[in-house]
Amino acid sequence: MLKKLMTGISLFCLCSISVFAEPTPSPETAETEEPETQEVLNLAANYAVLLDMDSGKVLYEKNSEAPTDPASLTKLMTVYLALEKLPSDRQLTMSDSAFQSYDHNQGVLWIQQGETLSLADCAYASMLASANDTTAMLAEETAGSLTQFVELMNSAAAEMELANTHFDNVFGLASSENYSSAYDLAMLTRKALKNTTFKDIFAAASYSMNPTNKQSQARVIASDCELIRSGSYAYEDATGGKIGSTTSGGYALAASARRGATSLVAVVLGEETADAAYQDTVRIFEYGFENAQTVTITPEDYGSRTVEVKDGKKHVADVVFTSDSTFSILMPKELDPSELSAEIVVHNEDSSVPEDITAEVIFSLNGETIGSAPMERNIVVEPPKEKPKPQDIGTTILDGVSLAALGLVVLLPAIVSFFQHLEPPK
Repeated sequence: MLKKLMTGISLFCLCSISVFAEPTPSPETAETEEPETQEVLNLAANYAVLLDMDSGKVLYEKNSEAPTDPASLTKLMTVYLALEKLPSDRQLTMSDSAFQSYDHNQGVLWIQQGETLSLADCAYASMLASANDTTAMLAEETAGSLTQFVELMNSAAAEMELANTHFDNVFGLASSENYSSAYDLAMLTRKALKNTTFKDIFAAASYSMNPTNKQSQARVIASDCELIRSGSYAYEDATGGKIGSTTSGGYALAASARRGATSLVAVVLGEETADAAYQDTVRIFEYGFENAQTVTITPEDYGSRTVEVKDGKKHVADVVFTSDSTFSILMPKELDPSELSAEIVVHNEDSSVPEDITAEVIFSLNGETIGSAPMERNIVVEPPKEKPKPQDIGTTILDGVSLAALGLVVLLPAIVSFFQHLEPPK
């Protein structure tokens, strides 16, 4: 199985400055591996996917491209776009139109008309409690109306190349026109987690809302996702999650987890129960952590390089090459991490023109090049030595006379003594 995993992972490499472009997952590879991984994992989910957070590489999939009901995982897009578009200090007030846009009998925090909340209050409530009232506030404040916000959601989905996704409401209400796939939702989650505020909200087990102009008491909200809070399904490696459900589509769960240097994103859809969703998600994460590892090379590992530039025998400058690139590779557990190495390679090192000299870090696995990153060049030019200033003739003569006089003063006693010895004795 490890050999098949190795094929699926394809030793995908990622550098922090984009050594390689992110790949599109290969359906052919996924279909080839599906029978074995499905048999091993035995998931109850109708749709599932496991991605590497850094690279976006698919490590496991089950019907991951098929469009289906995303339930309230729809709010992943709603919250993400609101956080991207609105200033962090924005205050939101429940308008009459927003108040009338959702069912008040379920999935609400009972926000009143005219009640003002912070952006953080609305985002946390929409994510943790899947509150439709705060979700409506986010959408209207961001785009002016819920209809316009849905258009924004679909534009964002197109920009992210979520090919099997379409939204027709901001809440995740069951509809034939509101659909997504496990793969699309995992890629959306991966994208959203690059927003640090979203990442904090996704990871929160609870949140306390401050009193408002309509509510004198603080409101404490617990996350609906049991992977990230204490309980029977708490998962030690979980770094975030959201769960939702509809009567027709079943339970949907998106979660992230990290073990060591390896970060993963999992999505399961079409689960009959919340218990099954949690069990399948943990099973997928364990499969990923047990079979794959992320190995990292930092700038401290490969250092810097200084090249001395000469024009003949004359020293022209020093060219100092440095880099802050961290290189990571996702690889099967069976491979030895020590086989991953980095080497600085300088090009045109013999040139007398500093600007013509370049360098890059070459990353290799088992002696085979798997990536590279250019290094930053800093040219240090040695300042020219100052030549003594020429003196005019008058100054030169004066200096000569002065030196002669000084010499005469110094040597005068010796000269007198010498001539005294030359006189005949009296």
